[in-house]
Amino acid sequence: MTYEELIKELCDVIKESEENAISIYDNLEKIDTTLESLDIPSHKLTKVQEFISASFGLLQHQDIHRQKIERVVNFVCENKHIDSSEYNLASSAKHIAGDSGEEVLSNDELEALIQSMKN
Repeated sequence: MTYEELIKELCDVIKESEENAISIYDNLEKIDTTLESLDIPSHKLTKVQEFISASFGLLQHQDIHRQKIERVVNFVCENKHIDSSEYNLASSAKHIAGDSGEEVLSNDELEALIQSMKN
């Protein structure tokens, strides 16, 4: 697999992830709005709203993973002198808020990850 093919596949994952996240977010908002118009006992309404809130948290966590994939793609483009403009990528941060020390990858770790994906 070439770096360009790897980037294309990862960009497809990024795009699908973004589209799914938008749909999930919109659906959760609709559910929350619909719940407010229903005659549901408050304790049950609170429980469902807690599930919705937890789902928003999971959605945010998934978005952090999407950003990590973007970071890998941008790293590959930079280090292999690949024009990222054809992939419609935004530049990504080297560190994502919420990353802990062991989650942050050095450039050497990113390169090793990319090499392992090629095998």
